[in-house]
Amino acid sequence: MLFLAGRNLLRNSLLVQLYNDLFTYGYEFCVSIDYNVPECSRIEIIAALYYLFERRWIFFNIEQDKTVSAYIRGSGIDIVEDLLSEGGELFLSQLYGNLLKRVSEPQVGGNA
Repeated sequence: MLFLAGRNLLRNSLLVQLYNDLFTYGYEFCVSIDYNVPECSRIEIIAALYYLFERRWIFFNIEQDKTVSAYIRGSGIDIVEDLLSEGGELFLSQLYGNLLKRVSEPQVGGNA
């Protein structure tokens, strides 16, 4: 059971990080945000991203250089805002910290 709770915390942490990045840098300017995924937890992070993608909460693409391009969908924003109202699970999900490392500044221009 703890193993399953850990998966949910990892997924929530990734959603919250994308939410924060999207609104920190401005959703009107973000085409995509590129991240490096640390080798030590690569499998778990990619599995969490696939889960979130299937739930239609994020969109992501793994590049040949092993970076991940991702953005959060509107339904993912709803989930993050629900977590913010619940509080406890969101707090625990932050134990994972910034799992994805930014490659560069977000691209400017284009439509979101």
